[in-house]
Amino acid sequence: MRRILFWAILTGMVFYIAVLYKSTSMVVLGYAGAVWMVLSCLFLIWRVRTVRCRVAFPIAIAECGKPLTVRIFLENRSVLPCLRFQCQMEQQNHFLHKKKKKWLQGSYAAHGENSYDYPFVAEDYGSYDVRLRRVRVYDLTGLLYFEKKVDSGGCVQALPQMQEMGVHLTEAVRNFFGDADVYDDYRPGDDHSELFQVRPFRKGDKIQSIHWKLSAKSQELLVKEDSLPKACPVVFLLDYCSGKQRGAQRVNAYLVIMSSISFSLMDAGCPHYAAWYSARNKDVIRVCVDGEESLYVFLSCYLEETFQEQPKDPEEAYKEKYQGEPYLCLLHLDETLRLYKNQRQVAAFDMEDWEEQLKGMDLVL
Repeated sequence: MRRILFWAILTGMVFYIAVLYKSTSMVVLGYAGAVWMVLSCLFLIWRVRTVRCRVAFPIAIAECGKPLTVRIFLENRSVLPCLRFQCQMEQQNHFLHKKKKKWLQGSYAAHGENSYDYPFVAEDYGSYDVRLRRVRVYDLTGLLYFEKKVDSGGCVQALPQMQEMGVHLTEAVRNFFGDADVYDDYRPGDDHSELFQVRPFRKGDKIQSIHWKLSAKSQELLVKEDSLPKACPVVFLLDYCSGKQRGAQRVNAYLVIMSSISFSLMDAGCPHYAAWYSARNKDVIRVCVDGEESLYVFLSCYLEETFQEQPKDPEEAYKEKYQGEPYLCLLHLDETLRLYKNQRQVAAFDMEDWEEQLKGMDLVL
């Protein structure tokens, strides 16, 4: 619109000079400019209605500092080609609340759907909401344009790099048994509320465990095996909510330390609950991490959070919601990069050498 306004002012000045100096050629030039502007505006009104734009991500997982392909699709529903266009891409990091806008240049778009690849670089760890907000379509001369609002996008996650650290588990943690909603897929237990499997009768099995209905149908003795609750002896509480500590460097350090601790616990064979206060759910939520798949589920859920001040102490909130559920150890990582074990500080990471501290750390549980 600025260019159209500028062209209208310029045309008006041409007419003013033509009247002032009584120049026929200037009048003709002014009329030519006015007619061209009117025809261009009519063409752009039609062009905006025949253009649709959307964005897609072939891969939604990015590496911090490395380019990721963002694919923009422009659908031209007219016979005439679109010689030039621009798309405004907006990206926002949920943790940092930092928005960044960038105009992407596009060239020739024939009739039908056209695709264009652009690089997207995640400068920090976290979850990014990447969206197309506007598209500019130009006339045949490439001078005047109209803007059209677009709302197309998705989520791109830059997962933190996990470092392996030393984790030593005591016998109490290794042999921990307790009530849980998750059951072991490979070992039977003594929880009668969940059936693990039905197998043929073996010497030494109790008569009370025989499944009489299935035994009658199959004409052989079958035994029920109960499930083993997959209890978590460790609770890993995450407490990052203060806007004062939400600098890019500190956020990146927090996410790497957090993911490294969870990864090392999983790698050492220690199932654990990763818990935090969710601003979206207005409550404490948790994810059971006992393998690579559940680790990435936890990281994906946590990175999508938008944090705010918590209503009360996170440890009290967790114990209040999951009261009566036993555990042996509670790890607490706060926003100042201090790690506590059962309310006793075991590590304090400095911003200058936190990576070296993390590599040389040994955690005994």
